Amino acid sequence: MSAGEPIRILVIEDEPAIAADLCWVVEEVGYEIGGTASSVDEALSLIEGTGIDGVILDANLRGVSSAGVADALKARNLPFFVLSGYLQKQLPGPLAEAPFLAKPYDQDELATRIRGLAR
Repeated sequence: MSAGEPIRILVIEDEPAIAADLCWVVEEVGYEIGGTASSVDEALSLIEGTGIDGVILDANLRGVSSAGVADALKARNLPFFVLSGYLQKQLPGPLAEAPFLAKPYDQDELATRIRGLAR
C-alpha cells in the first residue's frame, strides 16, 4: 500500500445481514471494501488475488471452519481479526491465536478493530 492509496478490507462473513453491516462500518471509517466472501473457497480465491490490506474473518463459514483461511492470511502476512459467536477458546488453533471480536459486537469496538488493520 502506497501513501494516498485507499485501504482495502476484505470481509469474509456468511451471514448476509452481518456482512452488510461489516461493509457499512468499513466504509464509515473511511476504508474501501476489497471484496466479500461467504465461503472458505471464495475467501481463499480472493486472498490469492491480493490487493487487500486487511481482513475481517468469520470463524465459521457455512458450517466449515475458516482456520485454513487464517493460515493463508498469516502466510501472506495480511492483518486480520476473527469475528465469531463462539468463545475464542472454543476455536481451532489459528483462529484462537488471532485477534478476536465476539458476536454480537459493539459498533465502536468493531470500528476500532477495523482501523487497527491498517499498517
